[in-house]
Amino acid sequence: MQPVQLQKDKLELIEWITQLEDSTVIEKLIAIMEEEVNYGYKLSDEQKLMLEEGAAKYDSGEERGYTWEEIKNNAAELKKLINEKKA
Repeated sequence: MQPVQLQKDKLELIEWITQLEDSTVIEKLIAIMEEEVNYGYKLSDEQKLMLEEGAAKYDSGEERGYTWEEIKNNAAELKKLINEKKA
């Protein structure tokens, strides 16, 4: 879509939305907007809880985080061990 046409379409949508009286359509538009903001990712309640628990453990010092370098080094070591076992 050309930039000029895109701007025209957006203005038409804005005008249309301001005149909407159907709450169902508004709810659908809000859902689309939220999906866009979240890049289509939705976490289940269980996943959210896991993240919250992990963050709490990190914040309390119960568990530590790892730097990207530590993660790469650990992965390289694990790969090395796996390759040694295969040989």
